[in-house]
Amino acid sequence: MPKENAALENVFGTIGTVLWTGQIIPQIWKSYREKTTVGLSPWLMLIWSVSGIFLGIYAIVQNINIPIIVQPQVFSTLAAISWVQCLYYDPKRPRSLCVAIFLLYCVLFASLEVAGVFATRATLRAGDGKLLRFTGIFSGVLISVALIPQFIEIYRLREVRGISLLFLIVDISGGVFSMLSLGFKRHMDWVAAVTYLGVIILDGAIILLAAILNPLARKRRQAAISESSNATAVATIDEDQIQTSFKAQKSLDEKHL
Repeated sequence: MPKENAALENVFGTIGTVLWTGQIIPQIWKSYREKTTVGLSPWLMLIWSVSGIFLGIYAIVQNINIPIIVQPQVFSTLAAISWVQCLYYDPKRPRSLCVAIFLLYCVLFASLEVAGVFATRATLRAGDGKLLRFTGIFSGVLISVALIPQFIEIYRLREVRGISLLFLIVDISGGVFSMLSLGFKRHMDWVAAVTYLGVIILDGAIILLAAILNPLARKRRQAAISESSNATAVATIDEDQIQTSFKAQKSLDEKHL
C-alpha cells in the first residue's frame, strides 16, 4: 500500500479530472458531426448523468479531494448534453424543447445534490453513516447498470455503433488516474475505488466487442452489397434478354405480314 502523499493524490486526481472533464467531448462531437446517435443508448448517458448526483454528494461529504469533487459535476453535465443529443437527433425533436429539457434537468440536478449534501451531513452529525454509504454505493451501481442498455444495443445491432471509441479510451484513462489518486490517501476509499474499477472494466469490454464484432459487421455489409450488385446485374441481363426476344418476335411477325 503506497504511503500517504497529498501532492501525488492531488496530481493523479487532477489528471483524472482533466481526462474525465473531456471524456464525453469526443462522443458529443461525433454525434454532432454525424447528426445521428444511432447505436448510442440514451439510457447510458441519462443514467450516468444521474449517477453523478449521488457520487457528487458522496465526494463532497467525504471531502475526498477537490479534483474528485469536481469530477461528478463535469461528468454529469457532459453526459446530460449527450443524452439531450439523443433526444434531438434520434428521433427528431425540436431544438427549443431539447434545450428546455437540458436546462430543467440541470436545475433539478443541482437542487437534488445540494439537498442530498445537507441531508447526508445531518445524518452523520446524528451518528448515522448509512445514507453516506448508500450514496457512494448507489452511484457505483448506477454507473455499472447504465452500461447494460449499451450492451443490449450492441447485441441488437451486432456491432458497436454510435459510440466513440476515443471517448471510451479517455474514460478508462480517467478511471485509472482517479484510482491512483485514492492510493495515496491516508485511508483507501474502497467505494470510490470499486466505482472507478467498474468503469475501467466495462468500458474495456465495449472496446473488446468493437474489435471483435465490427470487422464481422463490415464483412456482412460488403457481402450484402455484393449480393445486391449481382442481383442488379442479373436483373439487367434478364431485361435485355426479354427486350431482345421481343424485338426478334416482332421482326418475325412483320415478315409473316
